Amino acid sequence: MFLDNVIKNINKFTLYITPIVIATLPLLFMSNAYAWTIDCWGGSASIGGDYAVPPVNVTAPNYGEGSKLLYSVNNTTINVYSNCQQGAFWFNTAHTLTDIPPGEIYTIDGYTVYPTNIKGLGVSINESTSGSNKPVPVWPAYVDTVLRYNNMATNLRINIKLWKTADFVPPIGVTQITSVTAIAFIRPQDPANQIGICPPGGIKMPNNDAWCQSVSRRITFTALFQLGTCELLNPNQTVQMGSYNYDSKINAAPPWIDAGFQIKCPQAWGYGGSSNNPTNFYDANNGSKVNNSGNQPVKIKITPINPIVNPMQGIFQLNSGGAEGFDLQLAWGDPASQGNIPAKPVQLGSWVNANTANSNYSNTAYAIGANAVPTGADGKIKMSARYIRNSQDVKVGVANASVEVLATYN
Repeated sequence: MFLDNVIKNINKFTLYITPIVIATLPLLFMSNAYAWTIDCWGGSASIGGDYAVPPVNVTAPNYGEGSKLLYSVNNTTINVYSNCQQGAFWFNTAHTLTDIPPGEIYTIDGYTVYPTNIKGLGVSINESTSGSNKPVPVWPAYVDTVLRYNNMATNLRINIKLWKTADFVPPIGVTQITSVTAIAFIRPQDPANQIGICPPGGIKMPNNDAWCQSVSRRITFTALFQLGTCELLNPNQTVQMGSYNYDSKINAAPPWIDAGFQIKCPQAWGYGGSSNNPTNFYDANNGSKVNNSGNQPVKIKITPINPIVNPMQGIFQLNSGGAEGFDLQLAWGDPASQGNIPAKPVQLGSWVNANTANSNYSNTAYAIGANAVPTGADGKIKMSARYIRNSQDVKVGVANASVEVLATYN
């Protein structure tokens, strides 16, 4: 009787543990069958340092437009060789970005534009290995560039573009621009596998011991910026309007007074230059660097400090506390060319081509490196001003008003 009980208890115990053993075997098998550590025993890597775009001259367009392409480096190529042959295991190459400077990220003409150390200047990085010009994202995101290899070159092959964004205020003189770090790395095609030993000189990806960096470069530019905005030779110019004796019985308009001003614009170096197919490991010193876009015509905007009465006719109010019954009116051209109804009233707060006020300024794009007006030519902007009667009762007094003048290359 005692023996029977023992046997029954053993049988029960055996049946109880058997399902657990059987259930754990498939899990152990699955966790080891497809995870392989692959070593790269040959080739090389090129990690660290700057990829520098040599000095370029830029006269930056700056009259409120949202963005402009200032410079491009097309199909820059840095090659290394990765030998990771190990059976039938395959690798992909991929690109990613790190070290993004603080600031706003823009989308311009379909490009993702990351900030640089200069406010209002941004850089876009797109891969050029596959020919698709895909944007390179920020790590841990990435874009695959070459699929399925185990013994070949690993390229950092990218298109770099320097952009002006809406909040750009051009720095004057030689400016060092630093931006993102671009990385080319290799990864096992099967995501369950990992790389144990990187190619010589390679390092593991940030927070990822399974993949290896092959090339990394911080992208930098050196630019000689000229502010596209022109200077007023007399920045605090005062126009003497004289005295006007009003007689209600004589409905004569006050005379036009010369309110012209002189501007000085920088040399029109243009923008949109490019370097094509550079293959130097650390700088884009081969290929064309000529600017592709000449600066567009100089534009001028007149904005009154005082309230505007009629923006299309160039009429705005005088300072309060002085004379009443009159406003001030502006028109393009000298006083001799004006009539009672001006042919070209200043459209307040709107940009106008400087050529309409002085034909010495170009009405088409400037040649690269040209001057705003020919050497020795008059650059004065011809403008006239007069008082003009409004519906208020006349009160004598000081009749002053102020305007802001902006002039810049498009």
